[in-house]
Amino acid sequence: MSYNCENLFDYEHDEGKEDYEYTEFSAKHWTKSKYFGKLYRTASVIARCGEWGDVGIVCLLEIENERVLKDLIQNTQLKKAGYSYLHKESDDQRGVDVALLYQPDKFKPIRTDFIKAYCKNSRPTRDILLTTGVLPSGDSLTIFVNHWPSRYGGEVETESKRIDCAYSILNKIDSLHVTHFYGDNNIVIVGDFNDYFDNKSLKEVLNVSVDLQPPYKKNKLYNLMAKYRNRDDIGTHKFQGQWGVLDHVIVSGSLLDGKRLEVTEDGAQIGFWDFLLEKDKTGVAPKRSFKGDCTTNGFSDHLPVYLDLEIK
Repeated sequence: MSYNCENLFDYEHDEGKEDYEYTEFSAKHWTKSKYFGKLYRTASVIARCGEWGDVGIVCLLEIENERVLKDLIQNTQLKKAGYSYLHKESDDQRGVDVALLYQPDKFKPIRTDFIKAYCKNSRPTRDILLTTGVLPSGDSLTIFVNHWPSRYGGEVETESKRIDCAYSILNKIDSLHVTHFYGDNNIVIVGDFNDYFDNKSLKEVLNVSVDLQPPYKKNKLYNLMAKYRNRDDIGTHKFQGQWGVLDHVIVSGSLLDGKRLEVTEDGAQIGFWDFLLEKDKTGVAPKRSFKGDCTTNGFSDHLPVYLDLEIK
């Protein structure tokens, strides 16, 4: 699963980071109690994606630091799941990072890298987490965890930053020889891309297909969120009353060919559940944690996305 947690900060200042609004004496009055409440709610979302069981691999966005990860997996209802994690402090000035939780009996990382996304004329942004690991079947799985720069300041004005991130992934895939597919190299690319299906970063740079009809090409990428394309009643994020899909699940064709490792027939799903939603002027919207300086008992401004991998 992949989930933008919406500013999952602890309640203390980290030196060198612009995180003062998430401290006790800020306008948000972000206290230990509020912090742990958000941790527990985040844990409940993860549990729901596993149908109240365990999720083998969890990709998280907008996590402040290692302390948050430790609290999440050790001091909430997730403790029994026995998660380990991958994380590195990025240069993002707000202090938000990406991370990956995994159950060691379901995924064993063997190589991990944190890719610097160099965006021209931009402040430092989040790293892209890249890990390759081994599944219980012995098959390998390569995962990219993304949180690309936002559209704040204008879609057109910020597009080049997301294009730069797309090239960072493409270059890494090329350097790993994954696009040549020596054997079955299984790729999953997830996260909050802050771009839609037809934006240049996905459609042109990464050449991601939204055609999910066989036959599939092993060296091509496919967007499993394609069934939500052009829908106005569901999405992962809502902006100015309109649903859209900013959170994507992209896989290599080798995961769609019905061999040893395969995405199940349901494909990728949005966690469009009542407890994550609240009413708004145009229907429902994600029940977010923050509305300006007001904090709520909500979850996030994004909904989670998830998929099942079947080992044959």
